[in-house]
Amino acid sequence: MAQNIRTLGDTGSNLLTGLTRQGKRLFAFDDAAKIYGTSNSGLHRLLSRLVKRRWLQRMERGKYLILPFEAGREGEWTEHEFIIASYLIDPYYIGFRSALNYYGYTEQVSRTVFIASTRRKSKPALEISGVTYRFVYMSERKFFGETEVILDKHRINISEPEKTIVDCLDRLRYCGGVAEVAKALWYGRDELDFVKLAEYAWKSGNRAVSQRLGYLLETLSPDRDEAIAILRDGMSSGYAPLDTLANTEGRYLDRWKILINVPENELLQWKEQ
Repeated sequence: MAQNIRTLGDTGSNLLTGLTRQGKRLFAFDDAAKIYGTSNSGLHRLLSRLVKRRWLQRMERGKYLILPFEAGREGEWTEHEFIIASYLIDPYYIGFRSALNYYGYTEQVSRTVFIASTRRKSKPALEISGVTYRFVYMSERKFFGETEVILDKHRINISEPEKTIVDCLDRLRYCGGVAEVAKALWYGRDELDFVKLAEYAWKSGNRAVSQRLGYLLETLSPDRDEAIAILRDGMSSGYAPLDTLANTEGRYLDRWKILINVPENELLQWKEQ
């Protein structure tokens, strides 16, 4: 059986050298075109050849990852998933369960990276090297509260801890349910800015977020008076379920206009583990 030898050739070598000198381990077709300098059809053929020879990995149409020599013939190599995510859509930030995990607010490990953006992708999810990248559309109003972190010399946008909590309460399906948010509030209790958290909940425009957060704060940390006052001002007159992933049965709490459809012992069972 013939071996898949990783030959490169002068043209391929010049292209990858040029990209590497620019610090681009991940690149788009247009980045390569600026170096290649001839017809697009020729560049398409070159990139296809480099993918087949395991010098490149195609992440999606028109976007590539340079595989180093250490990857060997099988091309077994990948970048940190957050770095890959940063090349898939713009604007963006890493959020939801992925951000909870980054901050150490959950021990749940997921092979899905959640990426918030004001743009819509034709496909809501993309799989690269066994990792699923899920794109979550957000309106301009809700797209705020990101910060920048450095991973392996790459600048990565990620939601602030407080915005992460708010986003999760807004779309509980992307974090695993309200118990995961309760856990995050407890684990982050010494570093979260609870007034900022309440202000972000109000700014998000979803009054159910304020109601859920208010109930959780009083259950976990009843002394957050300033934050509680802000959240009370942001309440709706209608009831909201505590957890959108749970059934619709439970008791109604008038103070927060919440349908408590997750018993407190289930909400806090992680504290006993």
